[in-house]
Amino acid sequence: MNGRTPTDRKQRIRALDERREQLEKDQSRRRIHLRRRLAAASLLFLLMIVLIGQSYFTKVGYVSEQERNQNEAQVELNEVKEEQAELREQVERLQDDEYIANLARNELLFSKDGEIIFYFSPEE
Repeated sequence: MNGRTPTDRKQRIRALDERREQLEKDQSRRRIHLRRRLAAASLLFLLMIVLIGQSYFTKVGYVSEQERNQNEAQVELNEVKEEQAELREQVERLQDDEYIANLARNELLFSKDGEIIFYFSPEE
């Protein structure tokens, strides 16, 4: 027999079994730690995605609001330009004496020499 007794052999087998159990426990602990680290990393990644998404949608909302404000301002600018053109035209007409006389006759009921004005009140 190689100088080993059955007791030595049993002790050696028991030591190997204990070592194997210890290795299995260590491997199990490593798996648990790995799963925990993976879960923490996943949670951190998910949190970052949520924050980035929130920031993105906030910016998109701000940009769309600014575009809407710009469109409203553009419409208002066009209206003001039209009004300005009308006022310029009116200023040009006010330079014409005949237009002023016609305006005075229609608005203020002035008459030319020899004209008679008849005023009819609106029916109520």
